Amino acid sequence: MREKLPNPLLSIIPLFVVLAFSFIFHDSLGKSALIVALLGGCTATIIISFKYFKDIWKAVSEGTMGALIAIANTSAVVGFGGVAKATPAFNQTVEAMTNIPGSPLIGSAIAICVIAGMTGSASGGQAIALPLLSPHYLDIGVNPEQLHRVAAISSGALDSLPHGGYVVTTIRAIAGETHKDAYPAFGALTVVVPLLGVILAVVLFSFM
Repeated sequence: MREKLPNPLLSIIPLFVVLAFSFIFHDSLGKSALIVALLGGCTATIIISFKYFKDIWKAVSEGTMGALIAIANTSAVVGFGGVAKATPAFNQTVEAMTNIPGSPLIGSAIAICVIAGMTGSASGGQAIALPLLSPHYLDIGVNPEQLHRVAAISSGALDSLPHGGYVVTTIRAIAGETHKDAYPAFGALTVVVPLLGVILAVVLFSFM
């Protein structure tokens, strides 16, 4: 049975195709290069694994449905974040976060982590939080590279709360599980580990 499976190393090729296309077409196509890169990765996957497909059109159909569900969930969560941003409580939260005593990196990590949790999206949280918070922290002398790294790590923690778009997609649509059964392990991996990572990053940057 094992002999009928593709070589695991072949799975690296589509990833390299995505990276290569991204670099090649980034300057000429801008953000559209990502679409071309992902299309190239999908095409490479089909070519490499074609003989292993039992029903290629069923796979395409399921992949398309999964993509639509992911887009819908993510759009809903980002829309929720936009509504949250318009509330008075959001502005009060931002003000409270920026006045946290101690290292500015700690304050920025907590602020972005909380805002990402409120919006339910790491990318959505960054898109909302950074334009509001980064001028404040840069004005008080925070290293922009350190701020960027702390923001990137911290936004990936509380965005994985049960209402997050990709959490719902992964647990319900892809894994076919319930939150009750799957979320403890999922949360440990996507909430606890990033929180430990951002703590480590802040500690390391504090000595630089």
